[in-house]
Amino acid sequence: GRYNPGTDSWTATSTTGAPAARLRHTAVWTGTEMIVWGGTDNSSFLNTGGRYNPGTNSWTATSTTSAPAARDFHTAVWTGSEMIVWGGVG
Repeated sequence: GRYNPGTDSWTATSTTGAPAARLRHTAVWTGTEMIVWGGTDNSSFLNTGGRYNPGTNSWTATSTTSAPAARDFHTAVWTGSEMIVWGGVG
């Protein structure tokens, strides 16, 4: 969900096109989108993710071409132009 502190209200976030449910993933904010990547679904490590745009309330899958190996317990940062993923297990 999206929380608006000005109105103290929540708005549902679309799940259409969202990445599969996961835990121990990372999420970074680009200034316009949230990127969710990696983690686990409790049966395997993941190297998939998605980009959420709150302006359009829509998701776009991230490419897996040349993506880091599937992992969880990793960290990620936004440089201003790209997400860097480091560490983790998997």
